[in-house]
Amino acid sequence: MLYLRLAYSNIKKNHAVYVPFCLATIFTVILNMVMQIMSNNQGLDTLKGASSLKVMFGLGGKIIMIFTIIFTFYTHSFLMKRRKKELGLYNILGMDKKNLTVMMLIENLMTLFVTLTVGLLSGAVLSKLMFLVLKRLTGFGDGFVYEFSVASLGQVSLLFLGIFMGTFLYDTWEVRKTKPIELLGQANSGEKEPKSKWLFTLVGIVCLSAGYGISLTIDSPVKALTQFFIAVILVIIGTYSIFIAGSVTLLKLLKKNKQFYYRPNNFISISSMIFRMKQNGAGLATISILCTMALVTISSTVCLYIGQEKIIQSRNPFENSVEVALPMDETKQTINDVVKNQGSAIEEVKYATLSSPLITLKENDDSFTQLKEAFSNYSNIVGIRFISLSEYNRIEREKLTLANNEVYVYPVSGEYKEKRITIGKQVFEVKDTLKQFVFAPKEEDAVLGSLILVIPDKVASTTFFEGIAEDFKESVFPFTPTPVSIVSFELAGSMTKRMEIADRLQERFQAIAAMSGNEELERSLTVTSIDKDREEMRLLYGGFFFLGIIFGISFLMATTLIIYYKQVSEGSDDRERFIIMQKVGLSHKEVKKTIQQQILLVFFLPIIVAVIHLSFAFPIIRKLMTLFELNNSYLLIVTTIICVLIFSLAYFVIYWRTSKVYYQLVER
Repeated sequence: MLYLRLAYSNIKKNHAVYVPFCLATIFTVILNMVMQIMSNNQGLDTLKGASSLKVMFGLGGKIIMIFTIIFTFYTHSFLMKRRKKELGLYNILGMDKKNLTVMMLIENLMTLFVTLTVGLLSGAVLSKLMFLVLKRLTGFGDGFVYEFSVASLGQVSLLFLGIFMGTFLYDTWEVRKTKPIELLGQANSGEKEPKSKWLFTLVGIVCLSAGYGISLTIDSPVKALTQFFIAVILVIIGTYSIFIAGSVTLLKLLKKNKQFYYRPNNFISISSMIFRMKQNGAGLATISILCTMALVTISSTVCLYIGQEKIIQSRNPFENSVEVALPMDETKQTINDVVKNQGSAIEEVKYATLSSPLITLKENDDSFTQLKEAFSNYSNIVGIRFISLSEYNRIEREKLTLANNEVYVYPVSGEYKEKRITIGKQVFEVKDTLKQFVFAPKEEDAVLGSLILVIPDKVASTTFFEGIAEDFKESVFPFTPTPVSIVSFELAGSMTKRMEIADRLQERFQAIAAMSGNEELERSLTVTSIDKDREEMRLLYGGFFFLGIIFGISFLMATTLIIYYKQVSEGSDDRERFIIMQKVGLSHKEVKKTIQQQILLVFFLPIIVAVIHLSFAFPIIRKLMTLFELNNSYLLIVTTIICVLIFSLAYFVIYWRTSKVYYQLVER
């Protein structure tokens, strides 16, 4: 009973640090509950197109779990550090380390009981609200029903039971390995002036430069995907190095400059900041990284959600289309039959006959050869399609002409500036580059390069395409010489009816391919519907936006708690500095002004660094957005700026609210 009273009394006396810790832990319990209930929802197994969302939630749930473990241990270590003096005093007054261990066990169990009970109950309620938000974002129908999962409850309970067991073992180890006098002194440790760490500083500068360099020089979306995590790791290492060692090294250099240092304001500020940065460098770097992660996550997911309609439009230049290696007349007749049987009508038909795609490897600027390795350099992979001159003129209503050895080149993305083009053994002179082709709208950026070649009618023969197939027979992606018919059209009727017709078209053409026994015909088949694509994209980008909200809230909550603990730490330390400065002759007003300037610099430095990180990361983020087929740089810039402004305002509010704790401690 004595241990219970002591544990309760300790928590009550340390409410300034325990209450925020419990609130943050409750919040992480709620986040984990939401993610587990969403990923375990049985409706995701039956809803069409929801399989990718289930995988996304599964991965998101694991990320939140990892974040929870790291964050809880980090904040608990701060709580433990603030209590070391108290535990040392208990030890000196007669409690041995076994008694302290029992007391800490009860404290941990009490905290676990409160946070888990409140968190699970709140999570059960709020997960229903988040479910409705997700349903709204993704447009799920009546098949997506809220289900409270007992398995989710058990998973979250086991997670936090394991976390609190880990924190208890850490506390026990800390107390048992430390002498009582050390426990008394460790709360105020670190008063010796730090030395300059040039090697650590240099590592930070090199890592930051390398990370920024990757982002600024990346030229391919696929490279961006593979290099992004390397850049992130380098920037994280660089940020910690600069905050921990680089800041102290810079301040020590300023201190050596006698003319600059021996001025009243500079003398006090630099001397104090050296100690501040030594004690708080790692915490400030953590805040900066969390802010950067929040900004990147929120801005990119918001941009994808807002820009999804433009993505859909760029993916689908026509409302409906069928691409298949069948004669044009047969293709159009099959489409007409299916649409008529469904009681609808076709409107605005457009059609074209092109070659099947030829996947090539760009040897140099004007030479394209066969691709012999599947995992080659993606930036050098180029897809090429051929179209006859007469077909192009008919579609675009042009009157272009070509000699037998000439071609027109239409670069779907980028530019083609060469005067010649070599494809396998075929060599052509480039008469000109074309600006548009209705069946392949121009793209600002693309994952893979793409060219369309307009060739003379005499060249566009079966013999020519068979020759291309022979030249590329050893390619990973062999070329099919059979021409492909593309028919695009609009359909009358409701969206549901149009989507049903698209499904029937897919079934009919698959049946034709199966009956023919022609694998090439089956591979060539593509049936697209802007309505179906819109529904699938809404699921995908709505899910991304939902995860962006969850991750953004998580990072903001972590930032808030770390800032709060920093204010408590700074307030306790600065109270002593405040008294010393007044004793050496500074007025109350001068001391308060000096400390205010330092606190503002310390706490706003992380958000400034985060914005710098985001600015340098923008090129690689833009390339990553291309993988999701978002090529609207203007939208990404505007969304990012708005997110930065809103987040900065939230950061300022957090600082303003938590700073009250700081001034209460200093002026106590």
